Amino acid sequence: MTALVGLLAGTRFALSVNGQSGFVSVSRRLKLWSDVPKSQRPALFVAEHREQQSYQNEALPAKTTLAVDLFVYIDAGDKNTIPAIALNTILDALEAALRPVNGSRQTLGGLVSHCRIDGAVLKDPGDLDGDGLLWVPLKILAI
Repeated sequence: MTALVGLLAGTRFALSVNGQSGFVSVSRRLKLWSDVPKSQRPALFVAEHREQQSYQNEALPAKTTLAVDLFVYIDAGDKNTIPAIALNTILDALEAALRPVNGSRQTLGGLVSHCRIDGAVLKDPGDLDGDGLLWVPLKILAI
């Protein structure tokens, strides 16, 4: 998780989001929107929620898959902007950060077999309440 957080903390956006070119705050401890001041957004939270072990056969050790959720909060209160553009900008930056540098898999520096976005991405642009959310599911296959 330390390698993943380190990788994602350095994410840079192609377009400014809330006047920032990257995440203002990054944490492994998920917070409620109301506990994250708008001045600390865009904020990234890396939440480790599930772990699954599966066996190919009894003679081999289990393969462990971690399910990690990335929660991104943005300030969507500016009525002169389209919050969905900000969320798409951040998603593009996260995809780029997770893209393998060499080879076909993101291994977080050789620590895992692979780390990738896997599943439905949820986007709540915050048009109604001014709090935008991006929820990105990751799967990490541990070695």
